[in-house]
Amino acid sequence: MNLPGQQPLRFGDWFLLVLRYVVAAVFIVFAIPKIAAPDLFAGNIHNYQMLPAWAVNTMALVLPWLELFVGLGLALGLWSRAAALIVTGLMIVFIIAYAAARARGLDIACGCFEVGQEAAPSSAVWVVLRDAGLLVAGVLLVRFDGGPRPVDLVRRLRRRGPAFAA
Repeated sequence: MNLPGQQPLRFGDWFLLVLRYVVAAVFIVFAIPKIAAPDLFAGNIHNYQMLPAWAVNTMALVLPWLELFVGLGLALGLWSRAAALIVTGLMIVFIIAYAAARARGLDIACGCFEVGQEAAPSSAVWVVLRDAGLLVAGVLLVRFDGGPRPVDLVRRLRRRGPAFAA
């Protein structure tokens, strides 16, 4: 399965690949309800009471698309280190924003998976642990460049040769 002069894939490579796909899936899943209902997502952003009114709608329109593109970049292995760096930055911002809102006594839904009225307040511990896990994943993907790319895996499989000799 390896090309001449190429190192075999190690456990760490596979771990990073799976980690990259998990983070990609989470960000794509996070983005879909926000893209479908930006007005409801704007309400979730407003509940944090951190942005001026003019920035709430802009954030509600831009952030979900950024999450979607970052997720697709990770899934496809395109600019995966840059996408992982954006994931890391977003998770830092999300953790700080959620912690600041909770510290001010706001019992709000994070607005991650569900938007609008369906978004029930989540356990603060669960939100911070989930976001911290995604932050660690982002740091690992930045540090180790996210493992093998799907294109690399296809090339490795193609160059193995035919399944049978003619």
